[in-house]
Amino acid sequence: MEQQILDLTFLYNVSDNDPVYLYDVINLFLEVVPPGIEKLEQLVNKMDDFDAIHKQAHFLKSSAAIIKVKDVFDDLVKIVSLAREHKGKEDIVIRMNNISANFKEALPLILTEKEKYRQSIS
Repeated sequence: MEQQILDLTFLYNVSDNDPVYLYDVINLFLEVVPPGIEKLEQLVNKMDDFDAIHKQAHFLKSSAAIIKVKDVFDDLVKIVSLAREHKGKEDIVIRMNNISANFKEALPLILTEKEKYRQSIS
């Protein structure tokens, strides 16, 4: 069975389906993660500061564990590990490309979820 691009199971479980909580978490995710991924992508493209790559990927991991976009959490974990060891530049680039592609595909679905909960609390 192919993994879905977006999995909100964990978020639904911890929110107890509270629309205000769901909206707030999704909204915060959208404020933090897209610019965070963009920053990580810039760091990876320059590939001159493993410590900054490690720090940024580690920062994004907790958000990626709550709102799960296909492979993003696992790719971030691997980037954290490789960057910590200052190795695997090619693997880091491949995983970063995967993160960007999967997030781009999932973003409209996340925005739809946010709008759904925004309407339910208005």
